Amino acid sequence: MMRLTFLLLFAPTVLFANVSQCSIAKISTTYLKYAEVEKPAEPYETTLSKIKKDRESLKENSIVIDSCRTYFLDAFEYKVFPHWVGTTWDYNGYTNTPGEGKLIACGYFVSTPLKHMGFNWDRYELAKMYSKQIVETITPDIKQYTDKTAMILELKSREDHLYIVGLDSHVGMFLKRENRLWFMHSNYYEIKGPDKEIASISKALSDSESWWVGTFTTDDNMKKWLNGTYIPTPRD
Repeated sequence: MMRLTFLLLFAPTVLFANVSQCSIAKISTTYLKYAEVEKPAEPYETTLSKIKKDRESLKENSIVIDSCRTYFLDAFEYKVFPHWVGTTWDYNGYTNTPGEGKLIACGYFVSTPLKHMGFNWDRYELAKMYSKQIVETITPDIKQYTDKTAMILELKSREDHLYIVGLDSHVGMFLKRENRLWFMHSNYYEIKGPDKEIASISKALSDSESWWVGTFTTDDNMKKWLNGTYIPTPRD
């Protein structure tokens, strides 16, 4: 699946030299397995450094929020997430560095990569919360669903966004891109770890009876990302 780079959306030509392009991931029509993820050629720290510079350029050039959001979604999906593939799920995992031999629980997979991309919060305090409370803390809206099929159909009809989803005993993210809805989470099935599944066939997503969903990449949150605004947890 080819996609136009977000740079085409930008008016100021000065940004073409400042913001890196996003790589293309290989997407399965049924299930995105580890082997189908394009492994990053550069170190994780280099990826994060480039994203930081890009974020500063977006802010400095006053790029419209919609274009900032497109950049963020591309960077998360194609740049940051692939680094986390191969990290193992563990109930007590809290690694700050992705990779083979590292352990990551579901809450830390929400709090850590997004913090690395520039969201300013305490990743430990956020990850330790109950799933619903995580959604309430970092999204301005929250809706409860009790029917998975109805939830997926509704979210697929919405605009492209990253959503935070709290399950009865799990937490993850929905990535809505074009006509697809992906469930991105630290998968406890076969202790697989960070995974990207078509939401409708995710076993972990089906293990819950209730789902609490909040829109994460709202205009307000994107402004907080650009400015590095601190997002407090209830313990602050």
